[in-house]
Amino acid sequence: MSYSDLIRAFYAARNSHDWDTVQGFLSDDIAWHEPGSEDYSGDHQGRGEVMRLLQRLVEVTSGTFTLRPVGFIETAEHVATDARWHASRGTVEVAGGELAVFRIAEGKIAEAWFHPDGYDPQALSTVFSFQGHR
Repeated sequence: MSYSDLIRAFYAARNSHDWDTVQGFLSDDIAWHEPGSEDYSGDHQGRGEVMRLLQRLVEVTSGTFTLRPVGFIETAEHVATDARWHASRGTVEVAGGELAVFRIAEGKIAEAWFHPDGYDPQALSTVFSFQGHR
């Protein structure tokens, strides 16, 4: 499986909330780097912590969070994708893009970095905030 196919399948599993499949794409000691100052931002270490984060992002958006990769660049150890995303919470909607860079090791995602672009920061904070959501 090419790196692009791996990431495309990873996003498809996330969008369908197939958490067993998502987990299978992640290395045990994955490092996941979320930029910004939101309550989910920062470095997340290990498959369990990353899985909790990914599931929480879907939970706080009542399942509306979707991601769509639209292009790929591959190197010997990395794949980058231009990903488009959308989510809503109540009456607030937010959409944007990001450059997502994944390091692949032994056929699994070992590290991930995200560089967001083109979104409304206030809407993002409202939609993805963990505050006030059990």
